[in-house]
Amino acid sequence: MKFALVYLMAAVSAAILGIDFGQQFTKAVLLAPGVQFELVLTDEGKRKDLSGLSVRPHPDAKGELERVYGSATGSLCTRFPQSCILNTKALIGKSIDDPAVASHLHSNFVKLLPDESRSNAIKVDVGIDGENFTVEEVIAMALGDIKQRALNDLEDNPRAKAIVDDVAISIPPFATQQTRQAYLDSLKLANFSNILGLVDEGTAVALNYVSNKKFTDEDYSETKEYHLAYDMGAGSTKATLFSYTPFANGTINLEIEAIGYDESFGGQLFTKSIYTIILEKFLLKFGLPVDTELPAKVRARLFEVAEKAKIVLSVNADYHVSLESIYNEKDFKTTVSREEFEEFNSDLLKRITTPIFDAVEGHVLVSDLKSIVLSGGSTRVPFVQKHLITLVGEEKISKNVNADESCALGTTARGFKWKTHLEKAKDIKVIDKSFHNFEINVNGVESLVFPVGATIGNSTKINLSNLSNSKATKDYSISLLEDGKLLSTFNIDGLTKKAEKLKCKKDETQQLYGTFSLNHNKIFSLNSLELGCLAAPKKGGLFKNLLKKEVEEVEEVEEVIAEEEEEADNDTVSGADNNGTNKTSNKAKPKTSTILRSKSVNVIVPKPEYAHVKPLSNTVRDRIGKKLALWNNLDEARFELDQIKNLLEGQLYELRSFIDDNEETFESEISDVSSYTSFVSELVEWLEFDSDGSSIEDIRSKIKDVNTKKKELDRVLEMKNTDLSFDGMKKIYEEGSNMVMAIQGFLIEYGEAIRELREKFENEGFDFDKENDKIKYQLLSKSGGKDKMLSLDKNLADYKNLLTEVGEIVGMKVKQFNKLTKEELFEVYDKISSSVVDMLSDIQDVELNHKQRIASFESKFKLLKDRKTKKELRDKLKEEQAKAKKEETAEEEEEVDREGELEDDEEELNAGTGSTTQTSSSTFTIEDASETEVNHDEL
Repeated sequence: MKFALVYLMAAVSAAILGIDFGQQFTKAVLLAPGVQFELVLTDEGKRKDLSGLSVRPHPDAKGELERVYGSATGSLCTRFPQSCILNTKALIGKSIDDPAVASHLHSNFVKLLPDESRSNAIKVDVGIDGENFTVEEVIAMALGDIKQRALNDLEDNPRAKAIVDDVAISIPPFATQQTRQAYLDSLKLANFSNILGLVDEGTAVALNYVSNKKFTDEDYSETKEYHLAYDMGAGSTKATLFSYTPFANGTINLEIEAIGYDESFGGQLFTKSIYTIILEKFLLKFGLPVDTELPAKVRARLFEVAEKAKIVLSVNADYHVSLESIYNEKDFKTTVSREEFEEFNSDLLKRITTPIFDAVEGHVLVSDLKSIVLSGGSTRVPFVQKHLITLVGEEKISKNVNADESCALGTTARGFKWKTHLEKAKDIKVIDKSFHNFEINVNGVESLVFPVGATIGNSTKINLSNLSNSKATKDYSISLLEDGKLLSTFNIDGLTKKAEKLKCKKDETQQLYGTFSLNHNKIFSLNSLELGCLAAPKKGGLFKNLLKKEVEEVEEVEEVIAEEEEEADNDTVSGADNNGTNKTSNKAKPKTSTILRSKSVNVIVPKPEYAHVKPLSNTVRDRIGKKLALWNNLDEARFELDQIKNLLEGQLYELRSFIDDNEETFESEISDVSSYTSFVSELVEWLEFDSDGSSIEDIRSKIKDVNTKKKELDRVLEMKNTDLSFDGMKKIYEEGSNMVMAIQGFLIEYGEAIRELREKFENEGFDFDKENDKIKYQLLSKSGGKDKMLSLDKNLADYKNLLTEVGEIVGMKVKQFNKLTKEELFEVYDKISSSVVDMLSDIQDVELNHKQRIASFESKFKLLKDRKTKKELRDKLKEEQAKAKKEETAEEEEEVDREGELEDDEEELNAGTGSTTQTSSSTFTIEDASETEVNHDEL
């Protein structure tokens, strides 16, 4: 099942970037119009990049940094291990005294320092004077590099804007509040203006798995299935229990049920075990004590080869180690076998399956799982897969997702859902939950707000305490806790003054209410505080109490409706959290009578005091952001300078090859060829040794000099290959004269064609000049206002002058001709050659212009002719209609006259006959009348 929402990206012009920031490798996926879930490749074309960077003083720019990202660091991490920052994911959100820090230092070589201004958060020291980096800053630099590569991918995309502001990033499901906030700070420092959200890695894999699954009609049976996403990465192992329910209407509910994890068990632990095996053999080889502290470069090379051995042993039985000049200029060779590796790690087998049992406990049995979905590169380790197969059987090991990329794909899909807020039929609805308990402590009294399993994206209002006692308003504090661990404390001042403004009735008490939220990033926070009045239970008789109870219930329902409407309005106005994304608000109803809004007072939520690692303040974040922006600008300037230096270097080597390829010709034609070779050699040496600190303008000036030298040599070579003899010049003159005649012939033909068109137009009575002006204007507009005929006339005149000059040379006597130098003759040849090129270009334009002009005239003539014909037909029709009407009028008048004559004849007959003859006469008259009718009809 493909992502059903991809086609809707056509409505979103900007891109969405989904990032799987791993302990060892990072993958990123772009989603934009024309770019459907495509991986952001590295500059080397790799699908994943090393999660790290090298930072050291720039060798060519004093006071500046050289930052090299990911896999591009190459050998820098072994040559300068103290400058290479790797495995930063293990440090984010942690303090310097966290146990994970000691483990990090074992395989990394940078120094870690405490940041006392942030409760001993970690700073990274790479040995640059005056520069220590926060972990958020280091991650922001890596994320910024990913963003730049994504922008490069979009630049040539005509359907999407080259904008990457929307981002979602995957994080471990066990991440603490400090870790989640640190991820958000890192994304802001990386200049992502719209952070769509933090996606738990297991949730991302589950979403990718369900999205890729092909469902048949029979599958939509509304039956719930349980699966488990098993993700073993470089630094940790996570097991996420999830279920999906396909409903008959096509909707699929994907529910994240539970998690299990081992925060320190992953692929790097296997690498460390191979490192230990190799180290033991190394110390034995060189006869060194077990506790020998090897140089950082040696340890870095051993870790590098241990990582390679882990990968090779996943498919081979042995790995042969060979390191040249690694210690005291001596080589080191050894072999590590898979059997040796598995035996060394045999005590880790239980840790492979423990996260699975932790995840399913209290939900389902392991045997009830339909499949275990493998994700993470370390699941390829053979003995890991063997142990999982032993647990559930090979048929339940699902490999339907790409182990390296499923998390990045699922993260991008989740981000798209948050971006568009689309809810539609036949969609996957993700139901995510919290896997920590979130509590509050109010003046020493603890209470649970969001338990493990609570649906995220919710908020609730809680009655914190009764403030009617004046002592309750003093030293008031609210603390937030995660799994019983103190996160932050809010010390509330000024409650007494606020309470004085709230005038409650005698039977009401003053209460403090707090609204707490657990947003879709699983950040637990105190959103607002409010003072209100609460009615106390009233005494009275049974009937009276029942009556009052009914009234109070009606009032309470009305007040609840009013409150919910107001909260809905507030959510509409401020429905975006601090990451720029919309949040779902599911307010919990108060357990007691609702506060009367007319008697409520808002209390300002103070800044929290953090118990552990503090988030970056706005001031610090702005300062770091400006510093990163400056470094980015310097990097861009250096990149541009390097590009133009490469251009200069390429041109110098081309010029050197050009001189070498034509060495004999140049030696015979140039008196001092060495000046050109010296020019190239000196400039190459300058570029290699003395160009540091040069500006782009300096390099461009050098490129201009190189181009000048190349043109000079091109001219020498062309002069050598051109026939500049008397016969050669005579041939040029004859060919030129023929060309002039041909051009003039063309122009005469063009003029004749126009003359014929003029006669054609005028014969029909059309205004040729009027139409000619219109057509000329149209053609000039298409050509940018340039009159090609005028250009040809000018170039033809110049060419005739040059041809006259050649004619004068050809007319010279032989002795006089021989006095002319090759340079003088070539100058004339070069001028006339250039003029020919210009003229030929003009002729092509004029010919095209002429064809378009003729076509326009013919089209216009046809149009005018059609109009004229139609007009003539209309005039003729009108004339015939008038004539017909005139004839019809005459006929009508004649008929009237004839009818009058018949009536006169009848009256005369009746008057001149007697009664005896009237009968016979009457009979005759009838017959005669019918004849009269016939004759009338004929008329």
